[in-house]
Amino acid sequence: MKRLGWGVSGRVWEWRRRLLAWEEESVGECSVLLLNVVVQETLTDTWRWLLDPANGYSVRGTYHFLTTSEEVVDRSLVDDVWHKLIPSKVSLFVWRLLRDKLPTKDNLARRRVIQATNTAYTTACGNLETATHLFLGCDIHSSLWLLVLHWLGISTVLSGELRQHFMQFIHMVGLPRFSYLFLRIIWFASAWVIWKKRNNASSTMRLLILLFF
Repeated sequence: MKRLGWGVSGRVWEWRRRLLAWEEESVGECSVLLLNVVVQETLTDTWRWLLDPANGYSVRGTYHFLTTSEEVVDRSLVDDVWHKLIPSKVSLFVWRLLRDKLPTKDNLARRRVIQATNTAYTTACGNLETATHLFLGCDIHSSLWLLVLHWLGISTVLSGELRQHFMQFIHMVGLPRFSYLFLRIIWFASAWVIWKKRNNASSTMRLLILLFF
């Protein structure tokens, strides 16, 4: 794969048929992960346990990681994320978003996929790219929520924390319960648009880097 080239226009991304939209998104995410992979052909491949590189894998270490690193699941979030009227890939996206599992730059740096010095936005935001800042704090993306509230005719101040923002938005005080599903769909669509815009900006930036450098 490395010899064929796994850059944006590399031969490794040639297909026998035209890709579906969701497949193109998966390829884009894969190419982002591969951009920072360094292959040294003179070295032999070995397995490495990142939780304990010195001593390797152990059941005790794995059990400790699984029982201490994950947040307690909020059952209301599980129930509110999945619905037959919402595409599964969008529900999965929101499920990952609310648990900070999206491949934002701070998460990629924490997993050592990219360098810690490469965590700024590819857009004009310029700040560290975290999920909270990307969806709620960045002036470029967060303005969408103000436009949505204006469109709905609602005047309120939304939370600056993702889970609280989600719950506050879909359970607007004073609105009838039957409107909660519609508000949930609107929140999902808004978050999805922000993520798509972010990915498109990243793809454009990578293409410019390949063209000019």
